[in-house]
Formats: sequence, structure tokens, C-alpha cells
Amino acid sequence: MAHEILKSIVEAEERAGQIAKQAAEDAEALVKDAHKEREVLLQQVQQQAKELMQLVAKQAEEESRVEIQNIQKDTESICLQIKEQAEKKKEEAIQAVIGRVVGVYGSR
Repeated sequence: MAHEILKSIVEAEERAGQIAKQAAEDAEALVKDAHKEREVLLQQVQQQAKELMQLVAKQAEEESRVEIQNIQKDTESICLQIKEQAEKKKEEAIQAVIGRVVGVYGSR
């Protein structure tokens, strides 16, 4: 009977060793899978970040383009006003010079 008990203890220890070995292998496989999954997720996140940055840059570029167009329109309008004012002042200046010349020398 003692022999059977010792035999069952040895068998139990062998099973425990096999279970421990299998558990270590399973754990190692899980770690490898986790590392692979982490790499895949990291690549996905990096790709999403790249796409988001491109989208944000495109939106900013479009907003800038619209803003530049608005500034150009405003600038053209202001330049046109200045030109019109200059034309009026030019005519006034010509009349003032003519008036002085005629006033100084009189009309003969």
C-alpha cells in the first residue's frame, strides 16, 4: 500500500510538472500574442493619427484659403476706394492749381 501511495504521489508530481510546463508555455504564447496585438494596435493608432493630422491640415488650409480670399476682396475694395478718392483729389488739385494760376495772372 505504501508503494501505491508513493506511486500516486510520483504520478501527481509528474502531472503537476506537466501542468506547470503547459501553463508556462501557454503564458509565453499569451505574452507573444499580446505583443503582436499591441504592435497591430500601435500601427493602427499611428495610421489614424497620420490621417487625422492630414485631415486637420487640409481643413486648416481650406480655412486659410477662404480667409485669404476674404482679405484679398477687402483689400481690392479698399484699393478701389483709395483710387476713387485719389481721382477726386486729383481733379480738385488741378482745379486749385488752375484757380491759382488764373488768379495770379488774371484772365487776359
